[in-house]
Amino acid sequence: MFEPQGLAFDRAGNLFVAAGGTVSKFTPTGVHTAFASGLTTPFALAFDSGGNLFVADGGYSWDYPPVDGAVYKFTPTGLRSIFASGLTYPNGLAIDSADNLFVADVHWEQQTLAGSILKITPSGVRTTFASRIVAAMAFQPPPTSGSGQLQNISTRAFVQTGDNVMIGGVIITGSGEKKVILRSIGPSLGNYGITNPLQNPTLELHDHTGAVIASNDNWMDAPNKQEIIDSGLAPSNDLESAILTSLNPGTYTAIVRGVNNGTGIALVEGYDLDPSAGSKLGNISTRTLVQTGDNVMIGGLIITGAGQKEVIVRAMGPSLTQDGITNALADPTLELHDPNGTLLASNDNWKDTQQTEIQATGLAPTNDAECAIMQTLAPGNYTAIVRGKNNTIGVALVEVYGLN
Repeated sequence: MFEPQGLAFDRAGNLFVAAGGTVSKFTPTGVHTAFASGLTTPFALAFDSGGNLFVADGGYSWDYPPVDGAVYKFTPTGLRSIFASGLTYPNGLAIDSADNLFVADVHWEQQTLAGSILKITPSGVRTTFASRIVAAMAFQPPPTSGSGQLQNISTRAFVQTGDNVMIGGVIITGSGEKKVILRSIGPSLGNYGITNPLQNPTLELHDHTGAVIASNDNWMDAPNKQEIIDSGLAPSNDLESAILTSLNPGTYTAIVRGVNNGTGIALVEGYDLDPSAGSKLGNISTRTLVQTGDNVMIGGLIITGAGQKEVIVRAMGPSLTQDGITNALADPTLELHDPNGTLLASNDNWKDTQQTEIQATGLAPTNDAECAIMQTLAPGNYTAIVRGKNNTIGVALVEVYGLN
């Protein structure tokens, strides 16, 4: 990569890098793709609350005729437009909580280097905020109190048919509605080395009575497609599914199936789109068939906020027979990994470690062969892996509860 200049993360944790006339995108696992090309000298990047990427392109002020600098706006799907033109050498960007864009521009005045900070509203109204030379800017987020919180949970597993489809559970706690986006991802997993992804997943959302309150096959067919795009979390493949909705406190179930009984590895995800709301993601769980190798169950969770979050992660198997599951995983094991993949904790039978602490939460598994890990986590991405002991297979449930 030639002379990387600007860095920015989107809401999904993808890293965008400006370098050598291009903007590159790196997924959290390091997969590199080209996001934009044909720029002159891109210096700075910034995302607004809608997931739009702004790029400060410096131009060539020393050429004849000179090439003006500009700020380009890219939608989450990569659609490019000019947001601000007629600049000289924009080399710094920052966006405030109201989505006002601040641009540091450098220019010449009577053979003297000068600079200004421009403020541009979301509608494009431009004013001079300050007259000075700066190279970079950033906003300090307002201080927040309290603990961290669960903002995202995902589970990757092998989706089959009948009782072996993937079933996700979500509990909304607190007061007021919670805006969320649920996604079922299949075909794009092939970009990450998955050789048997679910080619065409469907997604259903049920309320606590079992009634279907929303469903989607291809996310581009959703009636609120633009809102999904604006969230910055639109799936990358048109065959994948997404439901963006607001939920009252309660219990909900998301079911992932393959169209025409298709099978394969899929990912079900839930994102909290309004972490400041009075309601919270209090619990998230996924039930599916646990196999071996790439087909074990892999859960991901993201902790956000200013402080640490105490959670309990459980892997349930034998007790599922009480719910009519005839092929429950007889003896699950559970691992919890940090953002670097380092093993933080593992458990086979929950009473072997932390028995007293787990019992005090009121969330102890009902079967001694099931697993639980209680951990205080700093903000970041974490992974829980559920396997069958001695490579056994069966239906299992992985759960995450926020405790504080």
